[in-house]
Amino acid sequence: MIKKHSLLVLLIGLIFLACKKNNDKSNDCFPGAITTRQIIDKPASIRQQADGLFYIIEQGTIDSRLNACNLPTEFQINNLDVTISGEVKATVWGGPGPCCIENFVITKISR
Repeated sequence: MIKKHSLLVLLIGLIFLACKKNNDKSNDCFPGAITTRQIIDKPASIRQQADGLFYIIEQGTIDSRLNACNLPTEFQINNLDVTISGEVKATVWGGPGPCCIENFVITKISR
């Protein structure tokens, strides 16, 4: 009887693990890049560049832009005020691209 009970508990545990949804919404599109700082529930604004790309400006910063690799399409609106959380990644500057844009992985965003 104990074997049947143990087998049933094991089977239920396996079903639970197999059906468990992955709630990791970070979608880290800069794998291997070192996180230089965390942003938690900070007010920010979405901005659109002349070339159509979107970036985020943290409120209270001077010309610091965040390149959010996983910005949802419903937030791709110029001058949209949002609240963000996420990880700023180490960014290598150089070449023809602009400086002062840091790579960013959003873990939470809201209006």
